[in-house]
Amino acid sequence: MERVLVTGPGGFVGGHLRTELGEAFVPFEGDVLDPAALASAVRDAQPSALVHLAAESSVAASWQDVFRVWRVNVEGTVNVLEAVRREQPVARVLYPSTSEVYGNARRVPTPENEPVAPISPYAMTKAAAELACALPGLDVVVARAFNHEGPGRDDRFAVGSWTRQIARLEAEGGGTLLVGDLSAERDITDVRDVCRAYRLLLDPSVPPGTYNVASGHSIPMERVVELLVELARVPIRVERDESRVRPADIARLCGDPSKLRAATGWRPEIALEQTLADTLAAARELEPVS
Repeated sequence: MERVLVTGPGGFVGGHLRTELGEAFVPFEGDVLDPAALASAVRDAQPSALVHLAAESSVAASWQDVFRVWRVNVEGTVNVLEAVRREQPVARVLYPSTSEVYGNARRVPTPENEPVAPISPYAMTKAAAELACALPGLDVVVARAFNHEGPGRDDRFAVGSWTRQIARLEAEGGGTLLVGDLSAERDITDVRDVCRAYRLLLDPSVPPGTYNVASGHSIPMERVVELLVELARVPIRVERDESRVRPADIARLCGDPSKLRAATGWRPEIALEQTLADTLAAARELEPVS
């Protein structure tokens, strides 16, 4: 890879992908709703590949502003694809989708040929954007990433919220951790492992198509909370907060990663315990020093 243009470079995944790609990383700092800016960036960079990270990515927040989610995630993706088609059609495009497109899948662990059945506005927009990725004449890889966590995860997301809360409670000497519904099970991979998968999928020798990025194992979110509480330096109580419960949720998400493994040799390397420890350590650094 010579140059990889990346939309949404300042987000959670973008920072880790910058580390993974090194000097090949070329940030697009503009708005994906601006077709002219995208076309200009692709024309100037002439990238060998493009990773389209820019998105409205919170499932919970997608219920609050459905119109914006559809614009950014679908119209923005079409703008990206059209810029590549017009200015650099030989570039490989990696579109990070989501396991949420499967909804409550019939087969778990879920393979890529499971019918999509999204149940949230966020997942619906990602499924629609996947359809746009089928535009003829482009070299596109769709990466259906299952839950990924790590340093820098913000508090709009469960693990980001829990680690930020625990870091604050540590500064206060203890207290109550507010959580939503912990009955769901999720397939959680470290974001650094996910970025490594993205790098491998940018190799033009990997066939275009759709790939799950997953561990193949799920864990109850209640256990994730237990692991984080065990890492806390002060006594922590856990309390359910009804305002943190989603309008609709999926009981279990777990992906079959065998297609990705066969194509690239990728396997996750970072244990969940290490991911959570690193995420909490990063959250502690954000707490003001008293």
